[in-house]
Amino acid sequence: MATSATPSTRAAERRRLDALDGLRGAAAVGIVVLHVWMFHQGDLGSPERSTLDTAISQLRLGMPLFFVLSGFLIFRPFAAALIDGRDRPDIRKYATRRVARIVPAYWVAILIPAALLAWLDHGQARPVEQLPIYLLFAQNYVDATSQGLNPPTWTIVVEVSFYAAVPIVAVLLGWAMARVSGSATRRVTLTVVCICFLLLGAYVLGQCAINGPNHSPLKDSLLGRLNSFAAGMLAAVLVYGRTIRPRTAYALVAGGTALLLSEAVVRGYSLLDPTLRDVIVDTPASVGVAMIIGGFALARIPGEVVFARGPLQWYGKLSYGLYLWHFPVIYVLRSLDWWPSSLLGACLAVLVPATLLAMLSWSLLEKPAMEWARRRTARAPEPRQTQEIRRDPAEPWPAPLDPTPTGADVGTADDGAAVSGSR
Repeated sequence: MATSATPSTRAAERRRLDALDGLRGAAAVGIVVLHVWMFHQGDLGSPERSTLDTAISQLRLGMPLFFVLSGFLIFRPFAAALIDGRDRPDIRKYATRRVARIVPAYWVAILIPAALLAWLDHGQARPVEQLPIYLLFAQNYVDATSQGLNPPTWTIVVEVSFYAAVPIVAVLLGWAMARVSGSATRRVTLTVVCICFLLLGAYVLGQCAINGPNHSPLKDSLLGRLNSFAAGMLAAVLVYGRTIRPRTAYALVAGGTALLLSEAVVRGYSLLDPTLRDVIVDTPASVGVAMIIGGFALARIPGEVVFARGPLQWYGKLSYGLYLWHFPVIYVLRSLDWWPSSLLGACLAVLVPATLLAMLSWSLLEKPAMEWARRRTARAPEPRQTQEIRRDPAEPWPAPLDPTPTGADVGTADDGAAVSGSR
C-alpha cells in the first residue's frame, strides 16, 4: 500500500508535473510551427525539402507525445487504485472535471470559427445543421465533417473517447483482478494488459497506414491511436510508488529521447522499407515519450528546470487554447491576404494572435470552468485559494497531422490536433 505523501514529496511531484507541462508547451508551439510550415510549403509548390524542412516535418511527433501524456496522467489514479487494491477514483468527480476542462473552451472554438468562416465564405465553412456533429465530438466518423471547420480538433475527439473508456476499463480490470492478491502481482497483471493494448494499437495503426488514407474513421479513433495512450498507461503503472536515482532517471530520459529522434530520422529521411515504416509508425516514438515521462516522474534530473519553469511551462498552461485557436487564425490571415511570404514571418503572425486568444480562453473559459468543477465536486468546503489555480495536469493537448503536402493549400486538407485528470 502506498504511503501518504508528505509536503516535501508533494512539492517534488509538483515540480515533476510542471516539467511535463513544459514538454507539452514545447510540443504545442511546435505544432503551430508545423501547420504554418505546411501552408508555406504548399504556397511554394512543395519544393524539395531542406534539412530544416525535414526537421520541422517531424514536429508531427507532438501527436504521440500528447496522447502518451494523456494516457499517463488520466490513467495514473486508476492504476494506483488497482495496484493498491483500493476503491477506484470517484467517477462522478472524474466526469465532471473532464467535461468542465474540455467542453466549454472546445464549444466556443467550434462556434465562433464556424460563424467566422461562414462570413468569410471560406472553403472550410460547414452548414449549420452539421454543427451538432462537431459539438458532440463525432466529426471524425462522418465524411462530410471529417477534417472540416477546425481540422486539428480530430485529436480532441480521440482524447474524449479515451476519457470515456478509462473508467470502463478500470471497472472491468477491477472485477477481473478481484481475486489477485499482492500489489506486485497486480502491477504485473496491469503491465501485461497495457502491453497488449500497445501491441493492438500498433497493429491497427500500422494496418491503417499501409492500406488507408491519411485520415479515416478507424485511424482517427481511440483504437487507431491506442499504442500511444497505452504507452502512457504503461508508464503510469510502472512508476507508481517508485523512485530511482537521478542518474538512472537521466539515462531513462536519454534513452527515450534517442528512441524519439530515431523515429524522426527514419521517417524524415525515408529510411528502411516503406511498409516497415508504416507498420511501426508512432510506436517507437510513443515508447520513447513514455520513457521520458517516466524519467521525469521518478526523480529530479539535470535540465528539468528548462521545462518546469519559464516560457515552456507557461505555454503548457495555454496549450489547449493555443491548439484550438491557431488554425482559425491561419484561416483568417490567408482569407484576408495578410499571410507573410517568409516562414518566420508567418509563424510570428500566427503565434502572436493565437497566444492572445489562448490567454483569453484560459482566463475566461478554462480556469473558471475548472474552478466551478472543483467546487462542485469538493467533498468538504476548502479555504479560498490565494494563488492562481493550477491547470489540470491531464488536460488535452494538441496533436499535429502527418505533414505530407500535396497541394497549393496543403494545410486545408490534412491537419490535426489533440488534448488530455485532475490535480
